[in-house]
Amino acid sequence: MLSTALRPRSILGLIVSLALAVGFVLLSQWQLESSEQARTVADPAKDVAVPFEEAASAGAPVTTTQADQLVTVTGDYRDGSTVLVPGRLQDGAEGWWAVTALTVPGSADRWPDAGGELTVAVARGWTADPASVPAEPEGTVGVVGRYLPAEGPVPGAELPEGQVGTVSPAQLTNLWDTPLWSGYVAAFAENPAAAPFQLAEDGTLAQDAALLSPQLSRLDIDQQPTDESVNLLNLFYAVEWVVFAGFAVYIWWRFVRDEWQREQNPDEYFYFEGEYFYDEAAGRYYYYDPDAGEYYWFDDQPAGREPEPTTHDTSHDTSRDRTQDRTGAHHD
Repeated sequence: MLSTALRPRSILGLIVSLALAVGFVLLSQWQLESSEQARTVADPAKDVAVPFEEAASAGAPVTTTQADQLVTVTGDYRDGSTVLVPGRLQDGAEGWWAVTALTVPGSADRWPDAGGELTVAVARGWTADPASVPAEPEGTVGVVGRYLPAEGPVPGAELPEGQVGTVSPAQLTNLWDTPLWSGYVAAFAENPAAAPFQLAEDGTLAQDAALLSPQLSRLDIDQQPTDESVNLLNLFYAVEWVVFAGFAVYIWWRFVRDEWQREQNPDEYFYFEGEYFYDEAAGRYYYYDPDAGEYYWFDDQPAGREPEPTTHDTSHDTSRDRTQDRTGAHHD
């Protein structure tokens, strides 16, 4: 069977089959990518900064529409309010977030039941050394950052003094003894209030944005996916194309196998009611149809091998030249 597979016609068929299989696999990959592209990963509008008061609702949970919005907020950091949140990764390294209370002036009327100015928790940056966290910047500052939903508190966590397990405003409001917005801001840039916010002309974060505390690394937080579902129809098509790729190779294998079997057992492959013979000059098989009274070629039989003796009657006169009509269907 190997010799049959190495014939030029078989090799050409293999090349065609492999080309089809590769094409089908590429189509499968395209369908897989399409199934993932259906996800809603990011909203470009949320990377354009808006005033904090427009993006956050005081006294209400953070909605999906509000989450991940880039905001600008002006306020005063409360002295001595910084707490550390351990277990935060940045560029593959584990460290701490420095989270500080930022009091927003003029916010009392946004939530009258709070009884005073409101505060928002601000993650000012990341550090690998908790001992190197600087004090809160003095004076009124302008912050550019991403507004994020609250994290759930971690019950029973035994942490050193001055550390909390998560950024949970529900926990921090008791720690700082002040009313908080239900979300928090991950700071990307800080500047004195007299200076403009560090934004590009289109309202996105400036490329050279920096923090007021150089000891802290700026947080790198992208939008979180809002829809992680996969398009099942595209996924089904991807599997289907892989099946087609396997089928293309299988068809070639069947072609080689059938050709080899015809050569090994022609009497079984060409089963009919009549007599058949082998023409050495033509290298082809032909048979006699008693109903039509004529001879016919086996046009699909490969040339080059004479069959083994069979029980068929081969005593018919074969001395006449029956190879003149080699491209036709029969002889006279």
